[in-house]
Amino acid sequence: MKAVSNKINTIYDVAKKAGVSPATVSRVLNAPDTVAADKRMRVQNAIHELNFVPKAEAVAKARSLYRKVGVVAPFFTEPSFMERLRGIAKVLASKHFELVVYSIDTSEDLSNYIQLLVNTRRVDALILLCVKPEKEVLSILNDADFPVCFVEAVVEGFYSVAVPNLSGGKKAAEYLYSIGCRHPGFIGQSSDKGYSVGATEERYQGFISYFEEQGIQIPDNYVWIKDFTSGELEEGIDSYLSQKVLPDSVFCSSDVIAARFIRIASSRGIKIPEDIKVIGFDNIDMSEHIGLTSVSQNLEESGVLAARMVLEGIENNSSAILNATVPVEVVERSSTGKK
Repeated sequence: MKAVSNKINTIYDVAKKAGVSPATVSRVLNAPDTVAADKRMRVQNAIHELNFVPKAEAVAKARSLYRKVGVVAPFFTEPSFMERLRGIAKVLASKHFELVVYSIDTSEDLSNYIQLLVNTRRVDALILLCVKPEKEVLSILNDADFPVCFVEAVVEGFYSVAVPNLSGGKKAAEYLYSIGCRHPGFIGQSSDKGYSVGATEERYQGFISYFEEQGIQIPDNYVWIKDFTSGELEEGIDSYLSQKVLPDSVFCSSDVIAARFIRIASSRGIKIPEDIKVIGFDNIDMSEHIGLTSVSQNLEESGVLAARMVLEGIENNSSAILNATVPVEVVERSSTGKK
Protein backbone atom coordinates (compact mmCIF):
# COMPACT_ATOMS: atom_id res chain seq x y z
CA MET A 1 0.00 0.00 0.00
CA LYS A 2 1.30 3.46 -0.88
CA ALA A 3 2.24 5.77 2.00
CA VAL A 4 -0.34 8.44 2.81
CA SER A 5 1.33 11.77 3.48
CA ASN A 6 1.00 15.45 2.63
CA LYS A 7 4.74 15.62 2.04
CA ILE A 8 5.90 15.93 -1.56
CA ASN A 9 8.62 13.31 -1.85
CA THR A 10 11.75 14.01 -3.86
CA ILE A 11 14.30 11.96 -5.74
CA TYR A 12 16.44 12.10 -2.59
CA ASP A 13 13.69 10.47 -0.54
CA VAL A 14 13.43 7.68 -3.10
CA ALA A 15 17.20 7.21 -3.10
CA LYS A 16 17.33 7.03 0.70
CA LYS A 17 14.51 4.50 0.92
CA ALA A 18 16.00 2.34 -1.85
CA GLY A 19 19.51 2.54 -0.43
CA VAL A 20 20.99 3.93 -3.64
CA SER A 21 22.32 7.25 -4.89
CA PRO A 22 20.07 9.95 -6.40
CA ALA A 23 21.99 9.41 -9.66
CA THR A 24 20.86 5.76 -9.69
CA VAL A 25 17.24 6.82 -9.21
CA SER A 26 17.65 9.23 -12.12
CA ARG A 27 19.01 6.44 -14.32
CA VAL A 28 16.10 4.16 -13.39
CA LEU A 29 13.71 6.92 -14.44
CA ASN A 30 15.44 7.78 -17.71
CA ALA A 31 17.53 4.77 -18.76
CA PRO A 32 16.48 1.72 -16.70
CA ASP A 33 18.46 -0.69 -18.90
CA THR A 34 21.70 0.83 -17.48
CA VAL A 35 20.85 -0.19 -13.90
CA ALA A 36 21.22 -3.66 -12.40
CA ALA A 37 17.92 -5.53 -11.97
CA ASP A 38 18.08 -5.70 -8.15
CA LYS A 39 18.66 -1.95 -7.84
CA ARG A 40 15.91 -1.22 -10.37
CA MET A 41 13.46 -3.23 -8.32
CA ARG A 42 14.44 -1.47 -5.06
CA VAL A 43 14.00 1.92 -6.70
CA GLN A 44 10.71 0.85 -8.28
CA ASN A 45 9.39 -0.33 -4.90
CA ALA A 46 10.44 2.96 -3.26
CA ILE A 47 8.70 4.97 -5.98
CA HIS A 48 5.56 2.92 -5.42
CA GLU A 49 5.62 3.24 -1.64
CA LEU A 50 6.33 6.99 -1.67
CA ASN A 51 3.93 7.71 -4.53
CA PHE A 52 6.76 9.64 -6.15
CA VAL A 53 6.18 11.61 -9.36
CA PRO A 54 9.19 13.31 -11.03
CA LYS A 55 8.78 17.08 -10.87
CA ALA A 56 8.97 17.75 -14.61
CA GLU A 57 6.40 15.08 -15.38
CA ALA A 58 4.09 16.31 -12.61
CA VAL A 59 4.14 19.82 -14.09
CA ALA A 60 3.53 18.51 -17.60
CA LYS A 61 0.70 16.30 -16.39
CA ALA A 62 -1.00 19.21 -14.65
CA ARG A 63 -0.59 21.42 -17.70
CA SER A 64 -1.88 19.17 -20.49
CA LEU A 65 -1.81 15.78 -22.20
CA TYR A 66 1.24 14.66 -24.12
CA ARG A 67 -1.15 13.55 -26.89
CA LYS A 68 0.91 10.41 -27.34
CA VAL A 69 -0.11 6.76 -27.13
CA GLY A 70 2.63 4.16 -26.73
CA VAL A 71 2.48 0.74 -28.38
CA VAL A 72 4.72 -2.06 -27.12
CA ALA A 73 5.20 -4.73 -29.77
CA PRO A 74 7.37 -7.83 -30.13
CA PHE A 75 7.88 -9.15 -33.68
CA PHE A 76 7.45 -5.55 -34.83
CA THR A 77 8.42 -6.22 -38.45
CA GLU A 78 5.79 -8.93 -38.95
CA PRO A 79 3.07 -7.90 -41.46
CA SER A 80 0.33 -8.87 -39.00
CA PHE A 81 1.62 -6.31 -36.49
CA MET A 82 1.84 -3.64 -39.16
CA GLU A 83 -1.81 -4.15 -40.08
CA ARG A 84 -2.85 -3.95 -36.46
CA LEU A 85 -0.81 -0.77 -36.05
CA ARG A 86 -2.59 0.63 -39.09
CA GLY A 87 -5.89 0.31 -37.22
CA ILE A 88 -4.45 1.98 -34.13
CA ALA A 89 -2.88 4.81 -36.15
CA LYS A 90 -6.10 5.48 -38.04
CA VAL A 91 -8.04 6.10 -34.82
CA LEU A 92 -5.27 8.12 -33.14
CA ALA A 93 -4.77 10.36 -36.16
CA SER A 94 -8.45 11.26 -36.21
CA LYS A 95 -8.09 12.54 -32.64
CA HIS A 96 -4.69 14.17 -33.24
CA PHE A 97 -2.72 11.75 -31.07
CA GLU A 98 0.78 10.60 -31.94
CA LEU A 99 1.66 6.89 -32.09
CA VAL A 100 4.97 5.93 -30.42
CA VAL A 101 6.18 2.34 -30.95
CA TYR A 102 8.45 0.51 -28.50
CA SER A 103 9.81 -2.65 -30.13
CA ILE A 104 10.93 -5.41 -27.73
CA ASP A 105 13.05 -8.53 -28.24
CA THR A 106 13.47 -9.73 -24.65
CA SER A 107 11.68 -9.77 -21.31
CA GLU A 108 14.23 -7.23 -20.07
CA ASP A 109 13.30 -4.86 -22.91
CA LEU A 110 9.67 -5.09 -21.85
CA SER A 111 10.43 -4.48 -18.17
CA ASN A 112 12.67 -1.50 -18.95
CA TYR A 113 10.14 0.20 -21.20
CA ILE A 114 7.28 -0.32 -18.76
CA GLN A 115 9.31 1.10 -15.88
CA LEU A 116 10.34 4.08 -17.98
CA LEU A 117 6.82 4.87 -19.19
CA VAL A 118 5.06 4.37 -15.87
CA ASN A 119 7.65 6.29 -13.84
CA THR A 120 7.94 9.26 -16.20
CA ARG A 121 4.49 9.16 -17.82
CA ARG A 122 5.77 10.02 -21.28
CA VAL A 123 2.57 8.76 -22.89
CA ASP A 124 -1.13 9.23 -22.17
CA ALA A 125 -2.01 5.56 -22.73
CA LEU A 126 -0.32 2.28 -23.52
CA ILE A 127 -1.30 -0.59 -25.84
CA LEU A 128 0.58 -3.90 -25.56
CA LEU A 129 0.39 -6.19 -28.59
CA CYS A 130 0.71 -9.95 -28.04
CA VAL A 131 2.44 -9.37 -24.69
CA LYS A 132 2.03 -11.76 -21.78
CA PRO A 133 3.02 -9.79 -18.67
CA GLU A 134 5.09 -11.40 -15.95
CA LYS A 135 4.39 -10.65 -12.30
CA GLU A 136 7.00 -7.89 -12.01
CA VAL A 137 5.76 -6.05 -15.11
CA LEU A 138 2.14 -6.42 -14.09
CA SER A 139 2.93 -4.95 -10.67
CA ILE A 140 4.43 -1.86 -12.32
CA LEU A 141 1.52 -1.49 -14.73
CA ASN A 142 -0.91 -1.56 -11.82
CA ASP A 143 0.67 1.73 -10.72
CA ALA A 144 0.16 3.40 -14.10
CA ASP A 145 -2.09 6.46 -13.95
CA PHE A 146 -3.01 6.15 -17.61
CA PRO A 147 -5.15 3.61 -19.56
CA VAL A 148 -3.49 0.30 -20.50
CA CYS A 149 -4.89 -2.11 -23.08
CA PHE A 150 -3.71 -5.62 -23.95
CA VAL A 151 -4.32 -7.06 -27.42
CA GLU A 152 -4.38 -10.91 -27.64
CA ALA A 153 -3.96 -11.26 -23.87
CA VAL A 154 -6.79 -10.86 -21.36
CA VAL A 155 -5.46 -9.40 -18.10
CA GLU A 156 -7.80 -8.73 -15.20
CA GLY A 157 -8.20 -5.06 -14.37
CA PHE A 158 -7.03 -3.78 -17.76
CA TYR A 159 -8.69 -3.09 -21.08
CA SER A 160 -8.26 -6.01 -23.48
CA VAL A 161 -8.98 -7.06 -27.05
CA ALA A 162 -8.94 -10.85 -27.12
CA VAL A 163 -8.09 -12.96 -30.17
CA PRO A 164 -9.51 -16.50 -29.87
CA ASN A 165 -6.48 -18.33 -31.27
CA LEU A 166 -7.71 -21.69 -30.01
CA SER A 167 -11.03 -21.21 -31.79
CA GLY A 168 -9.17 -20.07 -34.91
CA GLY A 169 -7.20 -23.31 -34.99
CA LYS A 170 -10.41 -25.31 -34.63
CA LYS A 171 -12.05 -23.37 -37.46
CA ALA A 172 -9.08 -24.14 -39.73
CA ALA A 173 -9.37 -27.85 -38.91
CA GLU A 174 -13.14 -27.89 -39.31
CA TYR A 175 -12.84 -26.26 -42.71
CA LEU A 176 -10.17 -28.68 -43.97
CA TYR A 177 -12.18 -31.64 -42.70
CA SER A 178 -15.28 -30.32 -44.48
CA ILE A 179 -13.48 -30.37 -47.85
CA GLY A 180 -12.29 -33.94 -47.38
CA CYS A 181 -8.84 -33.61 -45.76
CA ARG A 182 -8.05 -36.57 -43.50
CA HIS A 183 -4.24 -36.41 -43.30
CA PRO A 184 -3.45 -32.88 -42.07
CA GLY A 185 -0.15 -31.29 -41.09
CA PHE A 186 0.91 -28.17 -39.19
CA ILE A 187 3.86 -25.77 -39.54
CA GLY A 188 4.43 -22.83 -37.20
CA GLN A 189 6.92 -20.53 -35.54
CA SER A 190 7.12 -21.01 -31.81
CA SER A 191 5.85 -17.97 -29.94
CA ASP A 192 6.09 -19.38 -26.45
CA LYS A 193 8.50 -16.76 -25.09
CA GLY A 194 8.48 -15.35 -21.58
CA TYR A 195 7.11 -12.02 -22.75
CA SER A 196 4.68 -12.98 -25.53
CA VAL A 197 1.35 -14.74 -25.94
CA GLY A 198 1.77 -18.33 -27.18
CA ALA A 199 -0.44 -17.72 -30.22
CA THR A 200 1.09 -20.45 -32.40
CA GLU A 201 0.75 -23.04 -29.68
CA GLU A 202 -2.89 -22.07 -29.06
CA ARG A 203 -3.71 -22.34 -32.77
CA TYR A 204 -2.03 -25.74 -32.93
CA GLN A 205 -3.94 -27.03 -29.90
CA GLY A 206 -7.23 -25.94 -31.42
CA PHE A 207 -6.28 -27.58 -34.72
CA ILE A 208 -5.30 -30.98 -33.36
CA SER A 209 -8.18 -31.10 -30.86
CA TYR A 210 -10.76 -30.86 -33.64
CA PHE A 211 -9.17 -33.69 -35.62
CA GLU A 212 -8.89 -35.80 -32.47
CA GLU A 213 -12.63 -35.37 -32.00
CA GLN A 214 -13.02 -36.85 -35.47
CA GLY A 215 -10.79 -39.80 -34.56
CA ILE A 216 -7.77 -38.50 -36.50
CA GLN A 217 -4.34 -38.35 -34.88
CA ILE A 218 -1.78 -36.12 -36.58
CA PRO A 219 1.60 -37.94 -36.70
CA ASP A 220 4.65 -36.18 -35.27
CA ASN A 221 6.39 -36.04 -38.66
CA TYR A 222 3.50 -33.92 -39.98
CA VAL A 223 4.08 -31.27 -37.28
CA TRP A 224 6.95 -28.76 -37.33
CA ILE A 225 7.04 -25.97 -34.74
CA LYS A 226 10.28 -24.14 -34.15
CA ASP A 227 11.69 -20.74 -33.21
CA PHE A 228 13.48 -20.12 -36.49
CA THR A 229 15.16 -17.50 -38.63
CA SER A 230 14.12 -16.91 -42.24
CA GLY A 231 16.80 -19.27 -43.56
CA GLU A 232 15.91 -22.01 -41.10
CA LEU A 233 12.27 -21.75 -42.16
CA GLU A 234 13.22 -22.37 -45.79
CA GLU A 235 15.35 -25.37 -44.81
CA GLY A 236 12.66 -26.70 -42.48
CA ILE A 237 9.92 -26.54 -45.11
CA ASP A 238 12.20 -28.14 -47.69
CA SER A 239 12.98 -30.99 -45.28
CA TYR A 240 9.28 -31.33 -44.42
CA LEU A 241 8.42 -31.69 -48.12
CA SER A 242 11.14 -34.33 -48.60
CA GLN A 243 9.07 -36.95 -46.79
CA LYS A 244 7.98 -39.92 -48.90
CA VAL A 245 4.36 -39.56 -47.84
CA LEU A 246 3.07 -36.02 -47.51
CA PRO A 247 -0.03 -34.67 -45.73
CA ASP A 248 -3.04 -33.83 -47.88
CA SER A 249 -3.30 -30.42 -46.21
CA VAL A 250 -1.16 -28.07 -44.09
CA PHE A 251 -2.26 -25.37 -41.65
CA CYS A 252 0.44 -22.72 -41.18
CA SER A 253 0.46 -20.52 -38.08
CA SER A 254 0.81 -17.38 -40.21
CA ASP A 255 0.21 -16.27 -43.77
CA VAL A 256 3.90 -15.46 -44.22
CA ILE A 257 4.84 -19.07 -43.45
CA ALA A 258 2.04 -20.32 -45.71
CA ALA A 259 3.28 -18.17 -48.61
CA ARG A 260 6.79 -19.59 -48.28
CA PHE A 261 5.41 -23.11 -48.02
CA ILE A 262 3.50 -22.67 -51.29
CA ARG A 263 6.55 -21.25 -53.07
CA ILE A 264 8.88 -24.05 -51.95
CA ALA A 265 6.28 -26.74 -52.67
CA SER A 266 5.77 -25.37 -56.18
CA SER A 267 9.55 -25.36 -56.80
CA ARG A 268 9.56 -29.09 -55.97
CA GLY A 269 6.76 -29.82 -58.42
CA ILE A 270 4.14 -30.23 -55.68
CA LYS A 271 0.81 -28.81 -56.81
CA ILE A 272 -1.25 -26.54 -54.58
CA PRO A 273 -4.09 -27.36 -53.92
CA GLU A 274 -4.21 -30.61 -55.92
CA ASP A 275 -1.48 -32.38 -53.91
CA ILE A 276 -1.59 -30.33 -50.69
CA LYS A 277 -4.20 -27.83 -49.61
CA VAL A 278 -2.75 -24.88 -47.65
CA ILE A 279 -4.39 -22.57 -45.14
CA GLY A 280 -2.74 -19.70 -43.24
CA PHE A 281 -3.66 -17.45 -40.32
CA ASP A 282 -4.07 -13.64 -40.11
CA ASN A 283 -5.56 -12.87 -43.56
CA ILE A 284 -3.02 -10.12 -44.19
CA ASP A 285 -3.30 -8.06 -47.38
CA MET A 286 -0.90 -10.35 -49.25
CA SER A 287 -3.20 -13.36 -48.82
CA GLU A 288 -5.77 -12.14 -51.31
CA HIS A 289 -3.10 -11.41 -53.93
CA ILE A 290 -1.64 -14.94 -53.82
CA GLY A 291 -4.98 -16.74 -53.42
CA LEU A 292 -4.24 -18.01 -49.91
CA THR A 293 -7.07 -19.39 -47.80
CA SER A 294 -6.61 -17.91 -44.34
CA VAL A 295 -8.18 -17.60 -40.90
CA SER A 296 -8.97 -13.92 -40.50
CA GLN A 297 -8.49 -12.42 -37.05
CA ASN A 298 -9.57 -8.94 -38.17
CA LEU A 299 -6.16 -7.43 -37.48
CA GLU A 300 -6.97 -3.83 -38.32
CA GLU A 301 -10.24 -3.95 -36.39
CA SER A 302 -8.48 -5.22 -33.25
CA GLY A 303 -6.17 -2.20 -33.47
CA VAL A 304 -9.17 0.11 -33.92
CA LEU A 305 -10.88 -1.36 -30.85
CA ALA A 306 -7.76 -1.00 -28.68
CA ALA A 307 -7.22 2.61 -29.72
CA ARG A 308 -10.85 3.53 -29.08
CA MET A 309 -10.72 1.97 -25.61
CA VAL A 310 -7.66 3.89 -24.44
CA LEU A 311 -8.85 7.18 -25.95
CA GLU A 312 -12.14 6.86 -24.11
CA GLY A 313 -10.16 6.01 -20.99
CA ILE A 314 -8.10 9.18 -21.42
CA GLU A 315 -11.18 11.33 -21.94
CA ASN A 316 -13.48 9.87 -19.31
CA ASN A 317 -11.06 8.01 -17.05
CA SER A 318 -13.12 4.92 -17.87
CA SER A 319 -14.42 2.94 -20.82
CA ALA A 320 -17.86 1.61 -21.66
CA ILE A 321 -16.13 -1.50 -23.01
CA LEU A 322 -13.58 -3.17 -20.76
CA ASN A 323 -13.09 -6.35 -22.82
CA ALA A 324 -13.78 -7.14 -26.46
CA THR A 325 -13.21 -10.23 -28.60
CA VAL A 326 -12.58 -10.05 -32.33
CA PRO A 327 -14.27 -12.74 -34.45
CA VAL A 328 -12.21 -15.30 -36.38
CA GLU A 329 -13.41 -16.77 -39.65
CA VAL A 330 -12.04 -18.76 -42.58
CA VAL A 331 -11.67 -16.79 -45.82
CA GLU A 332 -11.62 -19.37 -48.62
CA ARG A 333 -9.40 -18.93 -51.69
CA SER A 334 -7.62 -20.99 -54.35
CA SER A 335 -4.92 -22.56 -52.10
CA THR A 336 -7.60 -24.96 -50.86
CA GLY A 337 -9.44 -25.38 -54.16
CA LYS A 338 -11.83 -22.47 -54.46
CA LYS A 339 -12.03 -21.33 -58.08
